[in-house]
Amino acid sequence: MSAHEAGSSGRRQQATYHLHIYPQLSSAGSQTSCRVTATKDSTTSDVIQDVVASLHLDGSKHYVLVEVKESGGEEWVLDASDSPVHRVLLWPRRAQDEHPQEDGYYFLLQERNADGSIQYLPIQLLAQPTAACRLVERGLLPRPQADFDDLCNLPELTEANLLQNLKLRFMQQKIYTYAGSILVAINPFKFLPIYNPKYVKMYENQQLGKLEPHVFALADVAYYAMLRKHVNQCIVISGESGSGKTQSTNFLIHCLTALSQKGYASGVERTILGAGPVLEAFGNAKTAHNNNSSRFGKFIQVNYLENGIVRGAVVEKYLLEKSRLVSQEKDERNYHVFYYLLLGVSEEERLEFQLKQPQDYFYLNQHNLNIEDGEDLKHDFERLQQAMEMVGFLPATKKQIFSVLSAILYLGNVTYKKRATGRDEGLEVGPPEVLDTLSQLLKVKRETLVEVLT
Repeated sequence: MSAHEAGSSGRRQQATYHLHIYPQLSSAGSQTSCRVTATKDSTTSDVIQDVVASLHLDGSKHYVLVEVKESGGEEWVLDASDSPVHRVLLWPRRAQDEHPQEDGYYFLLQERNADGSIQYLPIQLLAQPTAACRLVERGLLPRPQADFDDLCNLPELTEANLLQNLKLRFMQQKIYTYAGSILVAINPFKFLPIYNPKYVKMYENQQLGKLEPHVFALADVAYYAMLRKHVNQCIVISGESGSGKTQSTNFLIHCLTALSQKGYASGVERTILGAGPVLEAFGNAKTAHNNNSSRFGKFIQVNYLENGIVRGAVVEKYLLEKSRLVSQEKDERNYHVFYYLLLGVSEEERLEFQLKQPQDYFYLNQHNLNIEDGEDLKHDFERLQQAMEMVGFLPATKKQIFSVLSAILYLGNVTYKKRATGRDEGLEVGPPEVLDTLSQLLKVKRETLVEVLT
């Protein structure tokens, strides 16, 4: 998505962006992409009207704009009042300029039925036979061993058989396996196209175990059990670092709200998922085994009306690893937000928040700091600011937060030494320039600051 500042009569106007839309319609010859111009204030309805006019489509039909992420791993039907530009600004840097389909992030234009639903083509749960499968059918390769989609059905339940069954399924890109009512998920470290609205509809109101194991199946069972029994339902997600807990949570929220809103992204869903980049920036860090490890726990409570419509949500965090602020193990980093801030701010903001380089801070440079992803960090800072704006942070609030972050980094450079002379025992705190900067950033008197530090 390319952007430029449009000027008229010397007056600076809002930045405009080029959006590339790929029609996916039943009519022939509708596969050519279309490029339209939009601003942050342009709504989904505005963009659809421009596409319909540009491609000379039937204006009497109803259309929807679908945001595709990770090559179909996720598909989101945008509400008429949504801003497509806001969605694109949360995409990875590589997909923002032109966002061709091969980069995995793009928009589809689809037709909508009179009742508001989208007519999807019938899909098969399993992928079409690959070249290897065809060779098996011809007898040129040995037929693979049978696997079980529920570990409780194993003829002999041993650790070896359990792991072998999981491996067999994983090699066929079946990352989900049941153990009774428990879902075992193995992180494929890539996105699979099994999380779009077609799959939400396919698993809707189905008995657990009737179809292939899927995270949507658990979400669906919990949703309809809540409606039938009028009892709170709870889904616990646990696993090791890097196992995919955060992504599984996002898939669950997507499915639960899609069931409530009949396929449309609700305001609650957009707020919860829009808060994701903010929570990640302040609560995730690079560790020795995971470049984006969540260093805190999260409890998400989604509240529904009696008719099954989402009313609101509460997100609570706990067990934040605060010790990471002051020290990290070798080959590990502090929280993402510090690197975003130092590498992504403008020169004006750098002066305002009195920021230095990462290597100038003790909290960041304890193990030979080496940053090789500087360009990505700059983009992530832009993405963070966009997400904070979507969630509802006011500009003044964002400035206060960035000022406090700068102060935290300066606190790591505070030094203490025992008084060499004088009758009074105690410690001297310094250096003076660090104390002056802290006083300005925190907006407290220097005497008060020294008193608190000692």
